[in-house]
Amino acid sequence: MTRPLKLAQIGFGGIGLTVAELLGEDEDFEYVAAAARPHRADAIRERLGAVPLVDTPDAVIAAEPDILIECASHQALLDYGAPILEAGIDLVAVSVGALADQNERLLLIAAAEKGDASLEVPAGAIGGLDVVSAARHTGIERLAYVTRKAPRLWKGTPAEDMIDLDAVTDPLMFFDETAAEGARIFEEKLNVAATLAMAGVGFEQTRVELWADPAYPRSTHIIELEAASGTMKIELANTVTPVNDKSSWLTAASIAQAVKRRRALLKF
Repeated sequence: MTRPLKLAQIGFGGIGLTVAELLGEDEDFEYVAAAARPHRADAIRERLGAVPLVDTPDAVIAAEPDILIECASHQALLDYGAPILEAGIDLVAVSVGALADQNERLLLIAAAEKGDASLEVPAGAIGGLDVVSAARHTGIERLAYVTRKAPRLWKGTPAEDMIDLDAVTDPLMFFDETAAEGARIFEEKLNVAATLAMAGVGFEQTRVELWADPAYPRSTHIIELEAASGTMKIELANTVTPVNDKSSWLTAASIAQAVKRRRALLKF
């Protein structure tokens, strides 16, 4: 019988706790370390039992996981990414807006090469990455990420400094820039744009449009592609996790699927 894959995880907010629920009871996987803020300890143990709680990359490495799951923050990815990959531990990461910085991106790629490990980026809150990455081989002419959501859902983001959210009564596009600029300004809010950019034509060639739109009560992601191999337009309106009303349930499921695929005999 094949032994369970050993997992470590950074980040146990709404997404991270949902990932732990999806993977924690699967016999194909065993959690050997959890890195999170101290106030998350009870919630982690409720889902994963007596898993060791750690707070440094060295402590994660000492636990000897096969895979580290990152669903914490840009800074966590930058702090843990290189040492984990250099140690030969595969990394599944979602805070990839941090990789809009080319130097940081090249650093992680070099660390993965040195450690003979891999950095995998799940689709997260969007879909169609298989089409985008395949179309890259035929030539992509245009790639855009558009998000529409109600003005109230933009509160607590840099959008508050760009427009008067309380005054929006009609659809309003308040940001039209490259994925590089979007990731720099909106950070974690645009991890999906960074994912799309890396799967396709890069940060400078991928466009980002952000809309405050009262007609969209949920966060809605739209991917638009024009390529030599064809065109695509998909729209996803995501629901939030039961744990946190600001975290995408699909993102958590996407992370879990990326990990579960490691053990699947029939892969999708």
